Parts: sequence; C-alpha cells; structure tokens
Amino acid sequence: MYEKVLVPFDDSEPARKALQSAMELVQGAEAPQLTVLNVVDWHDYNAETFKIASRMSGVLGDSLDMNAISEIGDEAEVRETDRIAKSIADIVGDAAFVDIAIVNGSPHDTIVAYANDLDYDCIVMGHRGMGVIRGMLGSVAFSVLQKANRPVLVVK
Repeated sequence: MYEKVLVPFDDSEPARKALQSAMELVQGAEAPQLTVLNVVDWHDYNAETFKIASRMSGVLGDSLDMNAISEIGDEAEVRETDRIAKSIADIVGDAAFVDIAIVNGSPHDTIVAYANDLDYDCIVMGHRGMGVIRGMLGSVAFSVLQKANRPVLVVK
C-alpha cells in the first residue's frame, strides 16, 4: 500500500482522473500524504541572463529590486494554489492529507526530481492518450516513466 503519493496536475481531464485514482490508492493508509504538484514554467527573474538583459535594454537600472521581484513570484504562486484548490475541491473534499505544491521548471524533469527529493512512494499521473508515436516523442507521462526510480501509475 502506498502512503505518500505525488500527483502531477495540469487541470486536464486525465489529471483529474489520476487524482481520483490516487485518492482511492491512499484510502485506508495509516498516515496518507497526497501532494498535487503543478509544474509551471515561470521566468526565473533571479537568473543572470534576465538581469543582464534588463540592464542592457534599459528596463531596469544597475540594481534590481529582488524583493519586489520575489513578491511578484509569491503572489503568482498564491493565485495558482488557490486556482488549483478550487479546481480539485470536488475530488478531494476536505481531506487534510492533501497538499498543493507549485514548482517552477520543466515538467519532465521537475516531477521526477520532486518525487526523488521528497521520497514519494508512487507517482500517479494522467495520460492524454495520444498514441505510441506521440508518447515516444515527448509525452510527459512517457518521460516520467523512463526517468523515475519509483512506481509510476499512469491513468487513462
């Protein structure tokens, strides 16, 4: 039985089905923990390339207000967390063991890294059903299956 389950979530119908399956999977576990992971590709305003480009274009001066930039990212994360919470409320109800995590990065690598770093028992994710060729050419589910070193349940 799995107690600590990660569910990558992009608000698609396959992701919603995966979340439903994950809820069933942890049912009856002694101390279930389910994390709904939303991977976003926000700009990294702390990156040196952003700082240099900003200065060169004259948009920002020599000193960046990193606190202001950080606040913008924090606000975006709060808005995204609220949006996801509303979207999954009909599936998770008031389950106290469900958390939402918003992480910046490429979905393929971020999902696997997050699962490894926080030692999840299983990854449960949706599959868009685009066929074998499409899956081999870049499906997130296919990539996670190839890279993960833990069980992955792909829900259609």
